[in-house]
Amino acid sequence: MSKDEHAIATFGSVTAGVIYTPRRAAYAVIKDGAGRIAAVGAKGRYFLPGGGALPDETPEATILREVHEELARPARLIRKLGQAIQYFFADETHYRMEVVFYVAEFAGAATGQGEHQLTWLEPSAAEAAFFHQCHAWAARQP
Repeated sequence: MSKDEHAIATFGSVTAGVIYTPRRAAYAVIKDGAGRIAAVGAKGRYFLPGGGALPDETPEATILREVHEELARPARLIRKLGQAIQYFFADETHYRMEVVFYVAEFAGAATGQGEHQLTWLEPSAAEAAFFHQCHAWAARQP
């Protein structure tokens, strides 16, 4: 991790000559009473609930929409946790993801079938389990 001139946590590395596709995203750090972290799985790795923002969508609206799509659950945002930049390669594309994180909680039970299964990760497993380094960083924040 490094810090840029605006004190936003930055993860991954920039390769000279590579064009990075910008991606705006927002994710929620949701913990249960035992301190476990809510996650969704895809392709053998885990992600915090959330995802890519639609054009002109606020980070708050992105999280609420994505949590509902992924887990079929309503969520309540508690407070903004921080921001990060994550450089990564997926689906044959290099990305520069600008991320906003919120602490949140589930505001009710599942209302149907979501796109993913809810998995509760132990804090000690989060570092290795998350696909994005910035998700592990966000999960460690107080």
